[in-house]
Parts: sequence; C-alpha cells; structure tokens
Amino acid sequence: MADRSITLACRNYDGTNAIIRGALRPQGIDLQVNEVNDVVKMFSGMYNGEYEISEMSLAEMIYYLTRDQCDFIGIPVFPSRLFRHSFMLCNGTAGLRGPEDLTGKKIGGLRWVQTAFIWLRGMLVDEYNLSAKDTDWYVSALHHWHENGLEEKIMPRDGSIIRRLEGEGNDEYEMSCCALVDGKIDVLMTTENRKYDWLAGHPRVRPLFTNAREAEVGYYRKTGIIPIMHVLVARRSVVEQYPELPAKLFELFCRAKKLGREWTRSVPSLNLAWMNRYVDEERALFEGRDPWAYGVKANFAALTKFLSYCDAQGISARSITPYDLFAPSTWELSD
Repeated sequence: MADRSITLACRNYDGTNAIIRGALRPQGIDLQVNEVNDVVKMFSGMYNGEYEISEMSLAEMIYYLTRDQCDFIGIPVFPSRLFRHSFMLCNGTAGLRGPEDLTGKKIGGLRWVQTAFIWLRGMLVDEYNLSAKDTDWYVSALHHWHENGLEEKIMPRDGSIIRRLEGEGNDEYEMSCCALVDGKIDVLMTTENRKYDWLAGHPRVRPLFTNAREAEVGYYRKTGIIPIMHVLVARRSVVEQYPELPAKLFELFCRAKKLGREWTRSVPSLNLAWMNRYVDEERALFEGRDPWAYGVKANFAALTKFLSYCDAQGISARSITPYDLFAPSTWELSD
C-alpha cells in the first residue's frame, strides 16, 4: 500500500509507547497517532468515526457486532488486560464475609456493557456459585457514551434484571461511590481505584477479597486467563481498501510489545525500587507461559469464555465465535 495517512488512537502503555513516540512505524503507512488516555473519549471517538484505528472495549464491540451495527473489525492485539478481583469493594455493614455471600445482594457497576463488569459477573457465577437471577444489579448507564443506548432494552439470558443506579455525585463514578458509602448498594465493581483513593480508605468500605492477589493467582492457575479488556479495531472501509493493513498492524504492535519488555528491563523505574525482582517473580508465577500473547489461537479460551458471559448477560444478540471478531487475514498470526 502506498503511504496513506491513517489515524490511530491508543493509550500509552509499555507495549504501545514505542508507537506513540514514533520509534516504530509501519511500512507504507503514515500513521497519525493520537495518545488518548481517557478510554470513554477514545471508545466514543472510534464509534463516532473520529479515528480509523483504535483500542475498543471488547464488550462494546461484541454488543454492536452481534446487532450488525459495527463498522469496524478486530485485530487480535489486546493492549489492556487486567485481573479485577481487587476492584470489588463492599460496604462493611452488608454482612459479607467474602464472594460466596453475594447472592441476593445489591451489586453496582458503572455500565452494563462494560468489559470489566462482564468478566466479574461471569467469574462470580463460575467460581463462587453466585445466582445471577437472585441478585440485584445496578448500573448508571448501559454504554460508555451517554448519547447511545438510553432507550435500549437488554434482556439477560441468565435471569438478571438491570436496575438504574441514581443518586448524588458530579459524575457516574462519584455517584456509584456515594451509593456504596451510603449503603444503597452492598458491593461496587470499580474500574479505576486510583481515581477515588478515598473510597478504598473509607471507614465504611473494605475490599471484598481480603487477599485479592492470592485470589487472582488462583484464578490464573485454574483458568490460564488474564482477562482481556481492550481489543485493537480498524474501520472496515479502510481494511477493504487496504487488505494488508490488519497484518501490518499486528506485526507493529508485536514489535512494540517486545520493545516495551526490553525497556522495562533496561530503564530504572520511577516508582518501583525492586522492579526487576517483581518481574522475575511474575515470570516464575506464569511458569514460562506468555499470558500477554497476541493472536486468536493463543487467546481462544479467554475469548470463548468471555463470549459465553456476553451471551448469558444479554450483551450479544446472537452467538458468535472468536473468529467472528477478527479480520480473516489475522486468524493464523501469532507473536
């Protein structure tokens, strides 16, 4: 493909830093990179046509793809993966000893079509026998962008009933935090603990998991999964015009991830005194496997699990396979 200006939006992770600062460029593409660390702005920008390539919420992609309203296609690059056990906070007066006591409680989150919320709901059902239909679910919105979905009706197949969370606060996040502190909900599944440090330290609030890291290690050893949050997507019209683009992007992000790992090892940290020791401990924990691998086949189990959660929770309108998410030219690629 001749040099052609294409816009990309992504956050500045260790695995994308080389792309954002221009150390890596794809051959034949004049890539105009937009560093966007506000994920709602990034997702809505891609949805509304501001970018041609972007990170996207895996849940939002599945929602619109299965309703034939998705004008972008996935590339099996996953810039954001994160365990979420530590992002569950509970009101200390709710009488919860742990996740086994959640059935019948009031559980809140920011959005129903939110990847982190979907992973946690599914994980609680799978691992802790939570009854979705016997639990009260509260969210302040359906989607990441408010101009879409206000009148939509999602019908979960697992019997869950979606209730709107309302209350005081400057935004939906603050409103959810206040609802937890005030006891309007028993548990809050957050996404950005650092945004409201006061919440985790509030005398009425405590973590649902007393040792979240231990629970996350156990989850990984059992499932082999670090939950996928974001997926790279490209606008279908651009891929149709330049069919080689998905493979070029896959190669670019694989190279950037490799450089990110080398950079982590070679550059002193501004925040971690024993960074290399931590990296070694994590490598030993993963027993030589690469849980950050890109590619459809390397992530088939995780994607299949997440799709089953989307089916149960009404996120997907029809059943699909992991291959349906991605450009066919990327199905056999691996890093």
